[in-house]
Amino acid sequence: MASPIDPRLIRLVPPVRGFIVRTGVAQALESALVIARGVCIGTVAAKVVTGDAVGFLPYLVIPVVLLHGLVAWAATRGANRSVGAVIDELREQAMAALTTRDPREVEERAGYWRHVLTKGLGDFRPYLTEFLPALVATCVGTPLALAVVFSYDWVSGLICVLTLPLIPFFMVLIGKLTADHTRRRLEVTAGLGTQLADLLAGAPTLRAMHTTERPARQIRESGARHEGATMGVLRLAFLSSFALEFLATLSVAVVAVSIGLRLVVGEIALLPGLVVLIIVPEVFNPVRRIGASYHAAADGLEAADAVLSLIDADPPVAGSYLRSGAPGVRAEGLSVSGRDGTRPKNLSFHAQPGTLTVLTGANGSGKSTALLAVLGTLPDSAVTGTITIGGDIAYLPARPAVAAGTVAENLALMGTAPAGELAALPGLPLDHRVAADGSGISAGQRQRVGLARVLAASASVVLLDEPTAHLSPELAADVIGRLRTLADEGRTVLVASHDHRVVAAADEVVAL
Repeated sequence: MASPIDPRLIRLVPPVRGFIVRTGVAQALESALVIARGVCIGTVAAKVVTGDAVGFLPYLVIPVVLLHGLVAWAATRGANRSVGAVIDELREQAMAALTTRDPREVEERAGYWRHVLTKGLGDFRPYLTEFLPALVATCVGTPLALAVVFSYDWVSGLICVLTLPLIPFFMVLIGKLTADHTRRRLEVTAGLGTQLADLLAGAPTLRAMHTTERPARQIRESGARHEGATMGVLRLAFLSSFALEFLATLSVAVVAVSIGLRLVVGEIALLPGLVVLIIVPEVFNPVRRIGASYHAAADGLEAADAVLSLIDADPPVAGSYLRSGAPGVRAEGLSVSGRDGTRPKNLSFHAQPGTLTVLTGANGSGKSTALLAVLGTLPDSAVTGTITIGGDIAYLPARPAVAAGTVAENLALMGTAPAGELAALPGLPLDHRVAADGSGISAGQRQRVGLARVLAASASVVLLDEPTAHLSPELAADVIGRLRTLADEGRTVLVASHDHRVVAAADEVVAL
């Protein structure tokens, strides 16, 4: 974030506005009560030493202390509730923004976004619960404490005014140095998570091929990079904390020495001297809290900055190349550019109602990209040609989506009912639990859950990306038969596959 409170956070996330207002009120009350407590204690102590009557002031200390504790407890409790709402809002808006981005790029950076939206935004909580309240306290409490110090002793107030800017000055210097290290650590951590997820998914294949030594070496190297990046951030954190504590302590010490020397020569009375000594730490405490909490929130700030940039960016997807027309799907001169070139290139086909049309070709030839173009999820700048679609669409991606819940809940995820026997999933009860990452069911069972949802839909155009992947020959034959049935019912069935069994059952084959 370019500033302590990013304007995008206030503009894009409505819960933050109320959170800042409530935090400001709470910090103002806390600062006022702390200062009132200090004034009471200092005044009572001075009157006791000089033998003057203390009056009712001692009886005010306990109520002020109790009230301060109550306000602090209420502020912490309210902040914890509000923080959850802010994090949830950020995640929801980020997920909505990702649906408008190029799905190919989202898939390529899936590990990065997975880390940012989970661990990254989790690390953003200290910013809201610690750093932001400290920042608000600095804006509210520090001027209030400084005004009280000036009212009792202008010399001490002047010393505070001269030394106080040194702390934010060094914070800015250290913060600029920390930003690059924190950004590097976020990238390294996200990359390590992606690598581990890929290796775990392919572990059975690696063991079968007896090629586990090289991945193990890569994991050790990635772990060493993660360790180096983390230790670099920690070293800077300790350095900055020491520098800020040293400056704050030195500033308070200068005020204390000044008061002590002037007490000796009689230039200041005992009462204002004691009150200022008690109050002056409150001038610097909020700034010290900022320094202490900044590094706890540094990782979260990078993640939040990435999420806010994603949300605030103009969506590149509009689907202007799509046209409405007669039933079916027609592509004319379709070319899609990407990182690996233009694939497909100058593709034309016509998938008519009542037919099973198969796009086939080698891996990387653009079969899946052609389906994404038909869905209208690709950026206009990457697509040339036109696509004409007649009717609503049901789509099965190569990796069907699952959500945390039961198999039955996942079958109804898209608002469709289970599709006959396909939903029966032998050996897997409908109340079986599925994790958000798909663990708990096999790849074949996950494929059948996605097929059940798509085949149960009433869409007139059905798009399927490798529908027979991960299925046994018997189940694959059953799926092909169901696709044939859909076509016979008059629907438009467009499949991307290199399975020779699917190609053999097709009415029309389009080679890429």
